Amino acid sequence: MHSSLTCGEWSTIGCLNHHTRLFVGDMVTVTFYDAQGELVDLSFDYKITSSEQGEPQSWPRYIAEHINMYIPLVEAGKMTEHGLIVAYRSNQIYALKGSGIINAELTFHCIAQCDDWKKDEPAYDYVYPNKSCDYNAGVKVLQPKTGKIYRCKPWPFDQFCKVKEENNPLYEPGVGQSWGLAWQQVSCN
Repeated sequence: MHSSLTCGEWSTIGCLNHHTRLFVGDMVTVTFYDAQGELVDLSFDYKITSSEQGEPQSWPRYIAEHINMYIPLVEAGKMTEHGLIVAYRSNQIYALKGSGIINAELTFHCIAQCDDWKKDEPAYDYVYPNKSCDYNAGVKVLQPKTGKIYRCKPWPFDQFCKVKEENNPLYEPGVGQSWGLAWQQVSCN
């Protein structure tokens, strides 16, 4: 368990905050990316081997502990007044700035039934502002500045989701002055 994010500046690259109940045999794939694509040497599969481990408050903690122990330049936890702690259910994933790691993505591989996710469905469609011309109603984006996921609101507000000079940064999810007109936060509270 880490007491703080030490030795440099850190960026939020993802989160471990889902209300999904997983079952024995299900797997969560954690994939890390830099600007060139997937970092295969860092990415890993986490298999659920007990019913306790699959509880929605448990597996995010176990994955955060795995990241902290085995993944260099990356830490996971919740920042508190006492520093970084590994929490139940809600943990952010951080990468050391300068490491080149820009994103962490979770994919669920369910052999049984996942409560909240379809098989192999990632938690979001894009990392903001990548491929912003494809943003429309219902699209989910990970905002690296907050580590939270936002869903584009339906018409007529979905036009504000697209990144245009006149919109950006006013409607940037989670940080823009008027982001709430275009986006709804859906995770990582």
